Amino acid sequence: MGIENNDVVAESSEDDSGIADTGNGRISNSLFVRPNASPGYWLCLLLPLAFASNLIHENKCNAQFSTQPILTIAAIGMSIDTLCLFLYIFCKTGLLLKLFISFVPGFITTILYKVLLQQSWSYGLFWGFIITFTYQKTYIRVLRGLPGCFSFGEASILVQGLMLFLLNVILKFFTLLLKTENRSTFEDLNIIMMCALTYLLAICGLLSAAKVLRGPTYFYALMFILVTGVTSTPITDPVPITFLLNFIFQDQVRVYIVVFYLIMVVLTILTVWWQIGNEEKASTRIRKVFHVLIVLVFIPGIIYQCSFLYIATGVAFAIFTVFELIRVCNIPPLAISLRRAFASFSDEKDAGLLALTPFCLLIGCSMPLWISLCPCGENEYTNDNSRLLSILAGVLTIGFGDTAASVVGSKFGRIKWRSSNKSLEGTLAFMVMTFLPIMFLNYFGYTKLSPMKWFSTSIAILTTSLVEAHTDQIDNLTLPIVFYIIVNIF
Repeated sequence: MGIENNDVVAESSEDDSGIADTGNGRISNSLFVRPNASPGYWLCLLLPLAFASNLIHENKCNAQFSTQPILTIAAIGMSIDTLCLFLYIFCKTGLLLKLFISFVPGFITTILYKVLLQQSWSYGLFWGFIITFTYQKTYIRVLRGLPGCFSFGEASILVQGLMLFLLNVILKFFTLLLKTENRSTFEDLNIIMMCALTYLLAICGLLSAAKVLRGPTYFYALMFILVTGVTSTPITDPVPITFLLNFIFQDQVRVYIVVFYLIMVVLTILTVWWQIGNEEKASTRIRKVFHVLIVLVFIPGIIYQCSFLYIATGVAFAIFTVFELIRVCNIPPLAISLRRAFASFSDEKDAGLLALTPFCLLIGCSMPLWISLCPCGENEYTNDNSRLLSILAGVLTIGFGDTAASVVGSKFGRIKWRSSNKSLEGTLAFMVMTFLPIMFLNYFGYTKLSPMKWFSTSIAILTTSLVEAHTDQIDNLTLPIVFYIIVNIF
């Protein structure tokens, strides 16, 4: 494996150490992180902790084949790889020690597969080094190819999520596909979502590798292939487009939810159109309108139509990605409007090429649903309504808490936290507005919280509010995972 010095840090002409000023986002001549943000190294630990917390409940989920232990060890290996990469870059050590550090993640991951999963050494060595090597190369490529978009920690979360998705597809897709009998509706939806996102990822790779494909003709041809492949590939019976239509129209409540979601989409478009017409930069309070809209989408979806919301989040992520490709590749006729929308709604965290804010809002609200054990199946675990809080982690922390903190803090904030521009008033608003929907959910019977669960929920709210007050990382990405971990553990 090995971490090649030329792949990581080029010698800096400004500084003998090879490390330039981090205030403008430059760490070296080859790695540029998001300006005016701390490295956020601790973020690389969040996904491993989230997956490890799922293992506590694994015996309650009646899945025939669980990928959670394999994914958890893979996440741990990638986290160790990230930390070793930081040591390799920033520590002045000899070549032999650096060579040893570069092999540590693969060896530790191998040992974990051998000891914890009782796999063979060949299995452990194969997956251990393949995962850590691929992660490391992808991580460096992301930081190089998208300069100024992410901090070290933010890039780590997103690349870990990408790698875990691909590993889950490899492990689970063919297992579900070969299970032709007694396959649940959710398993069929899961197959469709994995297939669609894999196609989309392949197209993103093609566009990244071949610039000629970024012209309008080739681009729309690829989009046509994508839509045709997603809707017509015979992975379900009937084909996905017919299966999805039957799934929607067989339940009247689901039809109402679809109509409601379409209304939310129209409101979103009108909000963006109105703001572009003002030709002014959107204020914090205007941007938080999208947080309110996503609350209206997720809460009824999770409570009443979990399976439909699950596939809807995949569709929304795919649409966001296509729009971002159109904007970045400057594909007519939508590119100009999308660029104007980005210029109007971007904030200080959208410092690089990508529009991170809408992506991270969707990912943050959806990730608890995506990584939960059998989130929408019918079994002991999913019928335990106290776990609703972990699935709603993104909605509670971003939709309610972060929105309240931003609005109250910007308007009434007077007492500032030390070394932060966040206010105590905003933090208190975060705690109150996160607690209130939980109280209402419990009062109306959607959750049944024991005294211990109330205690753990209070700890989760307090911890998440303090993280929001003191971190300069993308809170749409970090807060849901922090809340999810604490609530899930207890």
